[in-house]
Amino acid sequence: IWTDWEAFAKYAFNKSHAACYAWVSYQTAWLKAHYPSEFQASNLTQQASDMAELKEIMADCKKAGIKVLNPDVNESDRDFSVNQSGDIRFGFSGLKGFGSNITDAIIAEREANGPFSDVFDFMERLAGTVNRKALETLVYAGVFDSFGYRRTQFFAPCASGELFIDELVRYADLYRNDTVSSASSLFGDMEEMKPRRPEMPPAVGEEDALALLQKEKEFVGMYLSAHPLDRYSFEIENFTTHRLAELASAIDEAGTKQQTSRSSIAGIVTDVKKVTTKTGKPGARITLEDYSGSYELALFGQDYESYLPFMELHSQLFIEGELAPRYHLKREEIAEGKTAPFNFKIKRISLLGNVSEQLIKSFAINLDTASLSTDFRSRLAKILKEYPGKTALAVNLFDAATGYRIEMKSKKYSISVCEGLLLALEHLGVSYSVLK
Repeated sequence: IWTDWEAFAKYAFNKSHAACYAWVSYQTAWLKAHYPSEFQASNLTQQASDMAELKEIMADCKKAGIKVLNPDVNESDRDFSVNQSGDIRFGFSGLKGFGSNITDAIIAEREANGPFSDVFDFMERLAGTVNRKALETLVYAGVFDSFGYRRTQFFAPCASGELFIDELVRYADLYRNDTVSSASSLFGDMEEMKPRRPEMPPAVGEEDALALLQKEKEFVGMYLSAHPLDRYSFEIENFTTHRLAELASAIDEAGTKQQTSRSSIAGIVTDVKKVTTKTGKPGARITLEDYSGSYELALFGQDYESYLPFMELHSQLFIEGELAPRYHLKREEIAEGKTAPFNFKIKRISLLGNVSEQLIKSFAINLDTASLSTDFRSRLAKILKEYPGKTALAVNLFDAATGYRIEMKSKKYSISVCEGLLLALEHLGVSYSVLK
């Protein structure tokens, strides 16, 4: 065995090998430090087929203050790219089930004849290339958002009663046929003979942001504009014990040990299916989703009556429970050495929006006296004003020269602890601590 170890060590700790890795690491670190947007855009392109890795890189971009924007008809390339503002633009190749022939046609047309002025100009110039399915994907991915349209307008009825998106596709076909036939027609240049653009329905009311995000994920494969749980990432990170992707293995581990333990999870309800048991009793299967994945909860009996009202589609929930036996074994079964199967048992459900106020006693920011310039104070005050709430704010002041520490409670500010506040404090260089 020792001889094998020696042979392995000669390779694993080879100096030339280590030097090469060190040099490549230095180069990539330098690129990430000096060209962060370009570095991450290339990173995203290389991992385009791995959705889990894409999410990790995009999360890293967010922490660094780099925006990853939806694909845009006038900015997106095949792959991820960096625009003039230094933001990363999602590429057409990242769209789920989107053909390379359409991507190539859009880019070629844009390079040959300039940017598209609106969705009608887009459909006219690409008539015969973009079908209904492709157009739907483009709409839900946010490709036309820069034109000022709401995505829901494409799926609203026109005066004819048909959806605008269907009228738009039909108009593109008529336009293409007219262009082809007008070349040999005596009346080809007469405006009254040309097909007319359909009128887009007006935007009515507020858009259902959560429903649009779900559609975005359905057609793109991931949330792009935002994640429905982004505003509650602090609560999920600090108050849950398991991510949903880990819950099944945690249940198995608890079952192996036959030990009941507390567990808390959080997520958004993405599916609700009501069922009926063989005995005629009502039940429901609920799909809960977080950043890591999804998990199905089953509600029957008393749980069905108690918790079903919380399980509305798109509800964002914090669920406290325990990993416990599904049922109790009889004495003779225990004597035979049988073990009870475990599952996740719900004990309490809260709305994620209320969790911080319920569980956080106070939130403290840590300041060094050396940083207390006029500009710093005004920037800090602006951040605190942007996130008002009911959580008490404390300030821990430290003076490096004297070693003195002062703890103060703010009477002027009470805050809402959320991801936006935490990111703003991090960008300002302010650390914080939470008292639960």
